[in-house]
Amino acid sequence: MGFNKCILPSVETMQSEIDRIGLAEFVRIYSKYDSIMGESDRMEFLESKINLYENLKNNNINLIDYFN
Repeated sequence: MGFNKCILPSVETMQSEIDRIGLAEFVRIYSKYDSIMGESDRMEFLESKINLYENLKNNNINLIDYFN
């Protein structure tokens, strides 16, 4: 079994990913890694998006309704 690590791309690249694949899929992809490395602004961005997704999910808020 391998160790899956990720070096975070720029904040702009991650935002483009969210725009392209959606927040839920973005969080699912980054949640699979065993280790995530990157500059502090990138880590903060990722953490904020994961927290947003978890809050929406825990409060049963539909992502489509939230962003419209």
